[in-house]
Amino acid sequence: QHHHQGTTRKKLEGAAGAILEYVGHVAFIAGDLKQRRRCREFLQWLLAQRRGSITIRDVNSRDDATEMYIPENCKGWVTGNRGSELRRMEAETGTYMFMALDERGEERLIIFCHDPGSKVSNTGRMAAERLVNEMIQEKL
Repeated sequence: QHHHQGTTRKKLEGAAGAILEYVGHVAFIAGDLKQRRRCREFLQWLLAQRRGSITIRDVNSRDDATEMYIPENCKGWVTGNRGSELRRMEAETGTYMFMALDERGEERLIIFCHDPGSKVSNTGRMAAERLVNEMIQEKL
């Protein structure tokens, strides 16, 4: 359990570009205002996901997110058993990603990271998007 918590903490702080530390049950977030806000939001979403599916609107107004609509028959494959494939791709690319509903109630994958990535970089949102697309191609 503790190892998993450490992994999640590193994932959120890395994707947010902030510093996140737990002291007991209290989370301390360091960074500039934008980094702290982003990290707090990521934490809130992480907790909300445990209670069921969540809705995130207006993702295109953000500068730290990429939306991907996954073909229905690929969703289980892309997320993996209990999210294992998403966790693997997050770890590889330094991102935070999960399925969330849009304003129309349609489910899509959102990749969050302060780093947009690039065509050549192995980290950031573009790298994660490439990994997801590779998985979809494998399945189709």
